[in-house]
Amino acid sequence: RPLPLLAVAGLLVGFGTVLGSGCTSGHGVCGLGRRSARSLVATLTFMATGVATVFIAHLAHLALA
Repeated sequence: RPLPLLAVAGLLVGFGTVLGSGCTSGHGVCGLGRRSARSLVATLTFMATGVATVFIAHLAHLALA
């Protein structure tokens, strides 16, 4: 894979971690274990975004097939 693409992807992951005040596993495992409402909202947002991304990618794949 091209190095510039990987560098941009890494920067976006870092930006998302700062914006979300933690990483997905930190919110999902530790935050939910502490019953943090903020972590619940973050985890639900991560999951909904993942489901939407898979749905859109699946539709795009079907359109190209």
